[in-house]
Amino acid sequence: MTHSVNTDGVVRAQPSRLSDVAEAATRVFGRQGFRRTRVAEVAENAGLSAGAIYTYVESKEALFQLVFAYGFGQLGQQTPPLPLPTPAAGETVAVIAEGLRGRASTPRLRAALTLEASEDVTVELSGIVEERYDLIAGIWPLLAVIERSAADLPELADFYYRRGRRGQLGQLRRYLETRAGAGQLRPMPDAMAAARIVVEVITWFAWHRHEDPDAETYVEERARRTVVEFVCDALIEADR
Repeated sequence: MTHSVNTDGVVRAQPSRLSDVAEAATRVFGRQGFRRTRVAEVAENAGLSAGAIYTYVESKEALFQLVFAYGFGQLGQQTPPLPLPTPAAGETVAVIAEGLRGRASTPRLRAALTLEASEDVTVELSGIVEERYDLIAGIWPLLAVIERSAADLPELADFYYRRGRRGQLGQLRRYLETRAGAGQLRPMPDAMAAARIVVEVITWFAWHRHEDPDAETYVEERARRTVVEFVCDALIEADR
């Protein structure tokens, strides 16, 4: 039994199963992006009939927004009225922006940017790398949905890439330049390229590793520790 049917023959949503719908939608949108995802496919993944899923969400757009409202914990303690309505223009991007502000902040990096030099650059850089790793590891299924849907949704692409990721890379670039200027990190020919390399290494092991056929090759904590030590060894002068 995947949904309830009243004596009048009308299919009713089971509020307790809204999480199943959200998790199924996260998996399917995360593999295929917004345009290629079919609502019926999400329904099947959630163990619902194609028609029953519309007792939970009014449309594909509502299903897409549910991914982030659920994933970022914005639904609250009480199940909202079902089916969830189609969001207004810009509403889903606002939900994503609010969620990322709460879950994707980088206080260690921001604090480091307020200083001209570090008392212990090894501890500082390790903390920055760990912070970024844990951030991505914690929300990578949502990031997969965003990245694989951005090509289909220009407003999302503008927010995520041009207003979001570029700013984060710029912060890391400034940090690397500042510490190199203070003689605490190895100077690089292109600090932005160095920042991108650091982020890509972290992202592969914190996120893309889980989607790789050889995912079982790596043990989580050892992989995390290796990434931290690899980045620090690459950027900190050997005689420090």
